[in-house]
Amino acid sequence: MHEDADVTGADAKHALGRQLNFAAKSARGYLEQHLAAAGASFAVWTALFALKTKGPLIQRELAGLLNVEGPTLTRHLARMEAEGLVERHRTSADRRAALVRLTDTGEAMYARLSGIVAASGDIVLKGFTPGETEEFLRYLTRVIQNIGVATPHTGLRRRTVVSHTGGVRPRAAPVSDTAATTGRTRRA
Repeated sequence: MHEDADVTGADAKHALGRQLNFAAKSARGYLEQHLAAAGASFAVWTALFALKTKGPLIQRELAGLLNVEGPTLTRHLARMEAEGLVERHRTSADRRAALVRLTDTGEAMYARLSGIVAASGDIVLKGFTPGETEEFLRYLTRVIQNIGVATPHTGLRRRTVVSHTGGVRPRAAPVSDTAATTGRTRRA
């Protein structure tokens, strides 16, 4: 059992970050282990999921949904394109923009990985009733939304995160001291 499992009251607020971190790393590690056994990665899964559920997307839109920088996504897509999972085509409206879509091979990989993700979710949520699972996901969504609310005294600015449902939400990120005095931000 994890060291913070029985924490209550005020101590629970102090344990929150550790618990969230431990749960996220444990769940993602478990999923990544099973995705790797199927010849995929978490990055591949999230891109396939976004393209399957949202349809073909402009590369910039896909980067926003996945909460990754453009160059990072470009590298992932190059590998996925080489594996025949996706195709990129320039759009007629903006020749600089690439439209990304799943191929038949990508659709088949999505179907295969979808079962692995569902089975991993069953393990992670073992012992939860369907109602508890829905409530848990609502709580996680609320945490994500709460973090996205920036206030002047927190030293945080808004950035983008993706909720468990795939929706894009604001995310808070540290603002440098320079930003507080000049209005300019730099990456933290």
